[in-house]
Amino acid sequence: MHEALSSATVDFVNEGKTTARAAYRRRIQQRQTIIFGSISAVLAVLLLLSLLFWTGVLPFPFDREFTPAKSSNTVVTPCIEEGTAAVELNSISVNVYNSTSRANLASQAATDLAGRGVVVNETGNWDGQSLSESARIITGPEGIAAAYTLAQYFPGSMIQYNNGITDATLNIVLGSDYESLETPENVAAANPEGTLSPAENCTVVGASGTATSTE
Repeated sequence: MHEALSSATVDFVNEGKTTARAAYRRRIQQRQTIIFGSISAVLAVLLLLSLLFWTGVLPFPFDREFTPAKSSNTVVTPCIEEGTAAVELNSISVNVYNSTSRANLASQAATDLAGRGVVVNETGNWDGQSLSESARIITGPEGIAAAYTLAQYFPGSMIQYNNGITDATLNIVLGSDYESLETPENVAAANPEGTLSPAENCTVVGASGTATSTE
C-alpha cells in the first residue's frame, strides 16, 4: 500500500511540472506570435505606403520646396520707374575698373566712354573677384537712372545697388564677357523713345535708400 502511494505522488509531481512548463512555453509562443505578427503588419503597411508614394498615388510628405537663404554675394538690382527718361551722357560720372587679366581693358573702355561724353574720373584694376558678365554697373541711390542709361551701352551687363555710395558716381567693373561698347546708333535704334524700364526681379529702393525686395 505504501509503495502505491509513493508512485502516485511522484507521478502527480512530474505531471504538475510538465503542465507548468508547457503553459510557460505556450505563453512565450503567444508573445512571440504577437510580436512577430505586429512587426510583420507594420512592415506590410510601410511597404504599401512606399508603393503608393513611389507610384504617385499619395504625395510624399517631405517633398517640399524650401526657400534658400540669400547669399551674401547676391546682386541687388534697384528698380526704376517705368518710362523714366534716359540721362544725358555728359551728365554721368564714372570710375572704370578691370576685373579680368586682359591688359588695358579699363583704359580702352574709359576712352570709349569719354568719346560718348561720359565723365571718367579714374581707371584701374578691380580689387574684388573676377566677373563673368560684360560689366557690373554699381550705383548708389542717386545714380540709378544713370546706371540704367549706361547699361544700354554694355550688353549683358548687370546693375548692382550699393547703399554706401552717397553720390551719383557709378563704378563700372568690366568682366570677362566684355568686348566693346554699343554704338549710340544701335542704342537709339533699340530704344527710340529714350525711356528706361525696370530690370526683371529688381528691388524697390525707398526714399531712405533702403532696398525692399519685390519677390
